[in-house]
Amino acid sequence: MIGYAAGRSPLHRAHPYTPLAAASAVLLLAFAVSTPGAVGVVVLAAVALALLGDATGAIVRPMLVLVLPTWALLLVLHGILGGDPHLVLGPVTLSEPGVRRALVLGGRVTAIVIAFLTALATVSPPRLVEAMTARGVPFGRIFLLVSSLTLVPRMRARAVQILDAQQSRGLRIGGSAAARVRALVPLVLPLVLGALAEVEEQVLALDARGAASGARRTALDPPRDTLGERLVRMALIMAVLMAYAAKFMGRGA
Repeated sequence: MIGYAAGRSPLHRAHPYTPLAAASAVLLLAFAVSTPGAVGVVVLAAVALALLGDATGAIVRPMLVLVLPTWALLLVLHGILGGDPHLVLGPVTLSEPGVRRALVLGGRVTAIVIAFLTALATVSPPRLVEAMTARGVPFGRIFLLVSSLTLVPRMRARAVQILDAQQSRGLRIGGSAAARVRALVPLVLPLVLGALAEVEEQVLALDARGAASGARRTALDPPRDTLGERLVRMALIMAVLMAYAAKFMGRGA
């Protein structure tokens, strides 16, 4: 499941900005390097981040769903249909530059997906709201970001409720492919209408709470931001800047 998974790992206990900064650093570093070996190091960094957040169990399945089709497409487009020189491996002929290109692109996608799934699994939306409020971020931006982070879990929970309700009314979701397609209509339509109704309810609730007033809000229980975490975030920024400096000076990996 994509979304927050409660835990007691260092990333769960950290200030919400720290895991988000680490995921952003992985994204930027993935595009700062351009060789399979260097991209592999970035992938290992993303895996280490997932291990630190004790999030491997929560992110493995969605990661495979998102990454495996991308790898398959890249290997076909670049590895098989790429240019010369070619390398013969049994019955398969692979393009050497195409395989390297596929490894770079696939590694970038894998690192980014792992890093941001880890951030989603370890950053608590309520703690993120408190952290952003304490920093004086406008409430509209806070609501937009947190709504985006919690969209998938909310839609998944609503879909399960609709499925249970429709099955209790006699809806059959098994059978042939055509029957499965027909069963989508009574599932998708209530899901879309429910999402629209939720948006209207949230707009009314936010308006009643003065969300558009622009007044600075007070954080009731802001997460503690230690000096060590601030230094870690500064180190991540320096690592990204150094990687791009090396890239633009022609010495990047």
